[in-house]
Amino acid sequence: MLKGYSRGLTAAGLVLIMVSFLFIFPYVGYNVNRQYANVTVAPITMTGLDAQNPINLYIFAVLFFGGIGLVVKGFV
Repeated sequence: MLKGYSRGLTAAGLVLIMVSFLFIFPYVGYNVNRQYANVTVAPITMTGLDAQNPINLYIFAVLFFGGIGLVVKGFV
């Protein structure tokens, strides 16, 4: 049975989900823009994270699913 709505848990979950996207953007951007690899201008990075580091994907998954868990817990 539903106990109510917890704004704290829901807010923390949403913040974790938003922060997790910082770790996935370089990876997605690198793969999407691979066609421009021969351009001589230095690549623009928004986060400063290495786009080819697989640990970023792991951090994204942990933060994203942790945030989803907190959002669900906040509503149950």
